[in-house]
Amino acid sequence: MDTTGLPTEAQAKAIEETAKFGQIAVTEGADLARFIGRILGTIPEDAVGLVLGDPLRLVRTVIAAQYDVLLDAILKRRNVSKTEPVSPSVAIPLLQAAYDENRPELQELWAELIATALDPARSKNLRLSFVSSLKQLDPLDALVLRWVNGKGGGAATVTVRNGIMREFDLSSDEVAVSFENLSKAGFLGKVTASESAMSAFGREFIRVVSD
Repeated sequence: MDTTGLPTEAQAKAIEETAKFGQIAVTEGADLARFIGRILGTIPEDAVGLVLGDPLRLVRTVIAAQYDVLLDAILKRRNVSKTEPVSPSVAIPLLQAAYDENRPELQELWAELIATALDPARSKNLRLSFVSSLKQLDPLDALVLRWVNGKGGGAATVTVRNGIMREFDLSSDEVAVSFENLSKAGFLGKVTASESAMSAFGREFIRVVSD
């Protein structure tokens, strides 16, 4: 706000851009208002917030509060003490996707992406294609992706599949379906006989969301 109490040009632009996505103003102090203000930066956290105007508003408000906790923990782990505002062209699709998700395995990945967007040293590495690809995953896919990258060393072989089956008490079909879905989303290469490997896209995604 300027000295007259009116929004600055940057604040007005952020509000206008967000409104294009069918969003409406909410009351001062709402968790979702503070959360979106925290990401966009140009909208004061204690004054104006924007949410989707639909019956899921309260659900998304609770989810936003959960993301606040996750973000604080991730930024602390990464030693990020100063964040930067995220461009509406990135923040809007990222936030829309993230606060539609309440499953912990996927929330953690969304929070890690948001933390990257807020980090001046890492924000340039965030691709919008990461958002569209992450939206295609189920919670089991997220667990399998982390396992393949970590204990699997980037390989999605039969040996790795068997390790995942034991780790999470899954059937071979369940793991094979995750391999296939991760491949469709771009995180793995083409799956042959339930075998594959991390793609360049997948490796870059993991690098961006990792501490």
